[in-house]
Formats: sequence, structure tokens, C-alpha cells
Amino acid sequence: MTNQTPTVPFEQSAGVIRVLPDPLVNKIAAGEVVERPASVVKELLENAVDAGASQITVTIEGGGRSVIRVSDNGSGMSAVDAPLAFARHATSKIRTVEDLFYIRTMGFRGEALASVAGVSHTTLVTRRQQDQQALRIVAHESVIEPPVPCAAAVGTTIEVRDLFYCVPARRKFLRADSTELGHIHEMVSRTALAFPGIGLNLSHNGRTVVDLPGTSDHRLRVAQVLGRELYDQLIPVDSDQYGVQVTGFIGTPEVARATARFQHIFLNGRFIRDRSVLHAVKEAYRGLIEPAAQPLAVLFLQMDPAAFDVNVHPQKTEVRFRDANAPYRSVLAAVRGELLKRDLTPAVRIPSGGGAVPSQGDSPQSTRQMMAEFFRQPATVEQKIAWPNDSRPDETAARPRTSMPVPATSSTVVAPVSTPEPLTENLPAHDHSEPAIRNLQDQSSAQDIGRFIQIHQSYLIIEEPQGVLIVDQHALHERIIYEDMLSRVRLGPLQSQRLLLPVVVAVNPRQLAAFETARPVLAKLGIEVDCFDSTSVAVQSLPVMLARLNPTEFLRELLDKITEFDGRISEEDLLHEVLDLASCKAAIKAGDPLTPEEIRTLLLRRAQVERSSNCPHGRPTTIRLTLRDLEKQFKRR
Repeated sequence: MTNQTPTVPFEQSAGVIRVLPDPLVNKIAAGEVVERPASVVKELLENAVDAGASQITVTIEGGGRSVIRVSDNGSGMSAVDAPLAFARHATSKIRTVEDLFYIRTMGFRGEALASVAGVSHTTLVTRRQQDQQALRIVAHESVIEPPVPCAAAVGTTIEVRDLFYCVPARRKFLRADSTELGHIHEMVSRTALAFPGIGLNLSHNGRTVVDLPGTSDHRLRVAQVLGRELYDQLIPVDSDQYGVQVTGFIGTPEVARATARFQHIFLNGRFIRDRSVLHAVKEAYRGLIEPAAQPLAVLFLQMDPAAFDVNVHPQKTEVRFRDANAPYRSVLAAVRGELLKRDLTPAVRIPSGGGAVPSQGDSPQSTRQMMAEFFRQPATVEQKIAWPNDSRPDETAARPRTSMPVPATSSTVVAPVSTPEPLTENLPAHDHSEPAIRNLQDQSSAQDIGRFIQIHQSYLIIEEPQGVLIVDQHALHERIIYEDMLSRVRLGPLQSQRLLLPVVVAVNPRQLAAFETARPVLAKLGIEVDCFDSTSVAVQSLPVMLARLNPTEFLRELLDKITEFDGRISEEDLLHEVLDLASCKAAIKAGDPLTPEEIRTLLLRRAQVERSSNCPHGRPTTIRLTLRDLEKQFKRR
């Protein structure tokens, strides 16, 4: 018996497979190439760079929904080439299959303008140096009108209006104008970092956001994009190993950030994302920064185009290396080599006064004063408490706070030999109106802490009847501050203290959008921040209980964290993010010596605070080692 493939009559199969019309083809292609307004800006910037432009101007309206206009002074196009620029797979960059593996330009697919015109109203105006007049071409939904003469300067201007007007399902997924502007700013910043000789201007709704003249000082351009205060903290990198040339700049460990957003890797001038290369950067800083911190790096890799493939993803941010170990080893060696050459001891920065708060230069005495002020400060409420359903707490809960004396005896204390001035005399007894704090059921037992000692100026060892406790002083203090702030902010805005002079912090558009999201929560915490200008914000006040917080460091790291959420974070989650960061920054650090009274205060508060077993980030604050465990280790059992 033979198997036969069933046949389908021609009449039944006809019309099942169709050749799609150009408008639909371009909309499908646009789904891959044009994700959001920033994708359009990216493609147009790449075309301008390939055209040899020395000045590029980007004009945005409505976050890119209404208008995207990119003008350059590049080579322009002829009357023959200009209409072909809107044709799919029409490009001047490649001729043969072999050319695909030797890409030396930014754009090469020949799909950008066709895809953009398929989902917008697009106008192209271009003129070459040798031409007497410019050409104007209008295209929309793949309908390309004949070119008409017009007057224009040498170069090319492409204007994109009403993006996704014919694809409403895509348009509704766009974010707020400020968020979309943030993504556009990121594309412009990448171009600015990769090509410092090109002048770049970005404006939104008539307001200048970026204005960078071309420069031969690459270090200056990096500082202009990432923060002018970083100029002296940038370390040049120049290495050529394993067939990969690595140049650029890395930041000192002192300027490590909370996220990897300040890491930019370019391959032959094109921004890429590669986990292996980023891991090499982080590995080079091992032991120099905290494990959760991310180093600052702007690195440029130069390789033979045949050694990698950029034709992997439509947006060309992913590449495939022939030898994946080569870029990893070269970046690791280059970054580590530069770090080993230098004395990375951070310089002591003397505060300029007027509200500037010292951070790394704080003395142990300053730390002790901060702790004393924190524990001594009562939780005051400046406005009427809004109780649920207009209910009132019972009289017991509403009574004024009382003080619980700290035991004065220190006969059981084993601590560094010193006779410091007592810093903390009283601890506030917390009432039932603060859900995060519970009253002590047995005050005498809470005061019976037992003998303790601080080791390595980081850990507290406490004797128990059945063993010992080992406490991480930073993690415990962090939890105490977090719970105290959380309980107080639920009663009303925290009492704030106005700075003598505002502290100005530079921000980019994405951070500015994040700031607008965070402003209401910051106000609840007594942190008053105002817009200073289009590129900076000013910290006006800080909560009294966090008076020694470094506002610049705190706000910059907070905005970095919030930016990662891209506007998708609830107010409750945002509150906890702010509290997490504030408590971490304000807590005593590993390496801070503590007096016996300070240790006793911490341990007493540990007995009062809920969830004291873990810090707000989930790390344990306390480890218990029983006598039974000790006896097992010493083979007594």
C-alpha cells in the first residue's frame, strides 16, 4: 500500500495566499522599526550622521506625536535618489551579500523612511551643494507624491507629523509627552556621546532641551551629557587587545550609580546592548564599589566588521560576535588596567555651607549626633489627622507621648574603651496610633539586653542565655529609620527644615519626568523640591529627622531608580522606594564606631520595631548562634 499526498483542487487553493499591498506591508514593517517616537528620531539621526552632517537639529512637539523634525547640513540627495529614499529596501549602503558582513555605516536596511511614511505624514526637503534649488517630497501611508522644487539650505530636513494616526491601536500605547521626550533625549544623548564633533540641538514645544556645539574634547562631551560635575571623575581608557580596540571613559568608584543607565557601550560608533560586555565592566570594579552599585562607563569598541553581525535585530542594538570572549576579555583588561594604575582614594570635600550637606566627610561625632537627633526627635503632626470613616482613636492612643528612660548602668557593657558624652537620654514610647511600632509588653525584659560588643565597627555581638546574636548595625538602623518614617508619614507630612540655600541638582528630561511623578510623595516626606530650570531642580527643604541627608546624592539616586520604572509605578510603591533609599542613606554605616549608649539605644529600638529581623531591602539584620550550634562546632556534642 503506497502513501499518497492528497491533492487540493486549484480552485480551492486560489486566493488563500496573497501578496500584501504596500501600505499594509509598510505598516507591518513599521511595527518592527518604529516602536515609538524615539525610534523615528533614532533612524533619522543615523541617516544624518551617514550624510556627513556637522550640525543636527531635532524639533519635537507633543512628545513626538504631533511633530518630529530632524534637520542636518549633510550631503543632501539628488532628484533621482530622493524619491527612492521612500522605497522599501532601497539603500546606498550595500550592494552585495558580502557587504552585509562589512557594515561601516549607521543605517543600511533601507526600510526607515518607508516604514515611517507608512504610519505618518512625512515630508522630505533636501538639497546638495551643487544644486541650485532643493526638492520637496510628501508621503503618507506609502503614497509618495512627485518631487517639487523649493528653497532650502544645503542638507536634509525630514518632518514627521501625526505619528501612528492611521494605526490608533499603536498610538494609544504611547506614554505621556514627558516620558516620550525622555526616550528621545536618550537617543540624542547616544548620538552626542558617539560623535562629539557633531553639534546637536533638541527642542520640545519651543523649549530648548539640549544644545551641544561640536567639540574635539570627547571628555567634555561625555561630561556635558552625563553631568558636568563628573568631568574630573572621568578616567580615560585606551587599550588594544584581543583584536578589539577599547577607548572612552570610566567613572571613579566614587561616582558609581544605583542603576546601569549611565553605562553606554558603542561598537564601531553604534550603541549596543550586550550583557557580556556590561558584565566585564562590572567585574572590573569588583571590590571597589558596593555589589548593588553600577559603575559609570562610556566605552567605544572598534572591531573588524567581519568579526560581528549587526543584522540581528531591526533596531540594530543587538549584535552577534564571532568570538564572544574577545570583547569581554578586552573590556575587562582595559577597564581593570586603568583602575589599577590610579590612586582611587576619594578626596575629602569641604561643604560650601548654605544648606549643602556633607556626605562622605562626616566624622564619627557627626554620626553620633545624627543618631541622637533622630531618636530624640518626636513624631509631630502639623495638620489634622484624617482617620478612616471619621473615626477617632481611643483616648489612650491619643495621649501625648511619654519618655522611657534608658538604663544608665553600663556594668554589663563590653565596648571600645572611651568616655563619650551621653548622646541619647530618652527613647520615645510609641502609642497605638502608629501601626508600625508596638508597645513593649515587658519593659524590664526589653531593657535587659545583656552584654554586648562591637566588632570591626560594623557588627554587634550580644550575649543571650542560650547563645549569641550577631547584628548588622547598618541594616538594623536602616529598618528602624524606615519604620519610624513610615509610621509618621501615615499620620501626616513629616516636619521639614528649610535649607538656608537650595541645593540645585542637574537632571535630564527623563529624570525630570520621574521627578514630576515623585513630587507628591516627596512632599509627604517633607522633601520640598522645585523645578529650577529646564535642566535642573532645587531641593528647598528636608525632613528634620533626615537633616544630615546629602540631598544631591539622595535625589540623583532616587531619580535614577524611578526612571527605571518608566512611569509605571503606583504611589504606594513609590513611597516605599523613597523610604528605602532615604533610610539607607541616613543610617549609620559599616565602619562607624559606636558608643555603648548608642549600641544600647539601637538594641532597645530593635525590640520595639516590627520586622526588625530584616532591613527594608530584605537582608537579615540579625543572626542567632545557639550554644548547641557552638558546641557542635567545637565537637562537644
